[in-house]
Amino acid sequence: MILHALNGYYERMLNTPDSGMPAFGTSIENISFALVLGGDGTLRSIEDLREPDGNRQRPRKMPVPAAVTRTSGIKANFLWDKSAYVFGADGDGPTESNRQRFQAFNELLNDVGQDIEDPGFLAVRRFLQGWDCERTEETISRYHEWEDVCSAHVVFRLDGAPGFIHDRQSVQREWLKYGQRNTDTPLIQCLITGEQNAPLARIHTPIKGVRGGQTSGGYIVSFNASAFVSYDQDKASVAESSAFSYTTALNSLLTGNSRQKIVIGDTTYAFWAACPNPIESYFADLFDPPSDATEAAAAQDDQQTTSQIHGLLKAIRDGRKATDFLPDLAEDVQFYILGLAPNAARLSIRFWEANSLGTLLERVGKYYEQLNIIRQFDNEPEFPPLWRLLCQTATLGKSENVSPVLAGGMARAILTGAPYPQNLLPIVLERIRAEHNVTYFRAALLKAFLLRNKRKEIPVSLDQNRTDRPYLLGRLFAVLEKAQEEAIPNANATIKDRFLAAAAATPGQVFHMLLKNSANHIAKLKKDPDEKKKRRASYFNILTQDIISEFSDYPKTMKAEEQGLFMIGYYHQRKDFYTSKTQEG
Repeated sequence: MILHALNGYYERMLNTPDSGMPAFGTSIENISFALVLGGDGTLRSIEDLREPDGNRQRPRKMPVPAAVTRTSGIKANFLWDKSAYVFGADGDGPTESNRQRFQAFNELLNDVGQDIEDPGFLAVRRFLQGWDCERTEETISRYHEWEDVCSAHVVFRLDGAPGFIHDRQSVQREWLKYGQRNTDTPLIQCLITGEQNAPLARIHTPIKGVRGGQTSGGYIVSFNASAFVSYDQDKASVAESSAFSYTTALNSLLTGNSRQKIVIGDTTYAFWAACPNPIESYFADLFDPPSDATEAAAAQDDQQTTSQIHGLLKAIRDGRKATDFLPDLAEDVQFYILGLAPNAARLSIRFWEANSLGTLLERVGKYYEQLNIIRQFDNEPEFPPLWRLLCQTATLGKSENVSPVLAGGMARAILTGAPYPQNLLPIVLERIRAEHNVTYFRAALLKAFLLRNKRKEIPVSLDQNRTDRPYLLGRLFAVLEKAQEEAIPNANATIKDRFLAAAAATPGQVFHMLLKNSANHIAKLKKDPDEKKKRRASYFNILTQDIISEFSDYPKTMKAEEQGLFMIGYYHQRKDFYTSKTQEG
């Protein structure tokens, strides 16, 4: 199913103008320089193909004859490669190994191009025949800094002619013929396309771009032991063309600048639709929405995209159809999400979901609906990015400390509608106990967990009519803390710093002492000559009594879910104090 869906995406993009999807027999590689040759094979200049990326230059992505898989030994690419193969020298100079690479590059060129009469190709052959590996650095330095070229990939161009030599039709035709010369390749029925008598793909192209994976790439289809062999076949029944299609499609989705991937924890997620759909270009933004406050200097297109994303998120969060905001959106289109994680030289498939786009958007909307809680500060995001929520569960708030298991479980819950990981609640409570702080993000996580996993109704903001004892105890703690803050301003520590965790876990052991101290705080406010403080003392006293009247006793202990509700009550009441002051001002 996965390979079939990737093959379908490749075919769709191949037929899309300007998609950049390479044809069979080619691959997209990082190319930095072009050697501009004269017809006689002399080096005329070196063209820098790199593109600016901030303060540095990055290689250009371009289609070239398909790259070989270098697991060991010396294997050359056709009409492009790194300097060790093209020049017989690199940063280590013209070593014996580099001379062997140079020879392999020449042999492949001669083997493929024995019938090619193209003037550009002949210029490359003359260039290689006359090249002196010993003088590589001296020769290249006349045209460009050797330090840049010695580790880069290069291609060839004929001086005065447009395009690159490997793109010429006669060269491409012979390259495809060369790939079909090996008659030892068995013929099979392709398990992806069903094609009969198709040449078997012995080695599949490595998949690159997975966070944490090897730079040389990894495989999602491979055999390395007899235990994995079935029906006397030591290779998957995938045709060469199909193997090229699915690996090229996946590598395209995982490129560095791709808008169709997102990293959550140690898993890289790629996504695509069965047919063209505008959601493909900003599905990742549904998990990391751009800031509401777009800078004035931002491009108009960026502002429009931000507005579109927030409009879509509001629509699906409020339970409306995505088509209410984007009328032309096809919700019934099949949408695919593939999660990959590194596993030595292979890739582990952590997640796979194939469903209608409408269903996936509905699940994302439910996720944001359950997260929805009044913000502590106005500059906090209305739609919290998943990475910021996960950082609130980690020590020191650092992303590298986020549990990969928790991150993967959160992503799975969002995309499938399954319950959140059971360890989410204790982890959030643990961070609150350690830092004595119920932030907007933590309150949102607690609300979402209690709604989805425990089926509890949790309001967005303060509910003064709610009678759940844990919620009331959280509110009461916030009132006692506020009374202390106003009676003893600028105190080094408040009851929150000392007793928040204990009040939530063992209220029966803490609240009697807190109420006794609070009576002193209220008495101090009553004695203050400032009439406003006297009114505040009366307000705190009445509010305390109103809350206490709703329950009869203080439990000795409270379960984790009750502690979560306690923290939400505390957060709501604290926010209500702030909101009241703002409105009064």
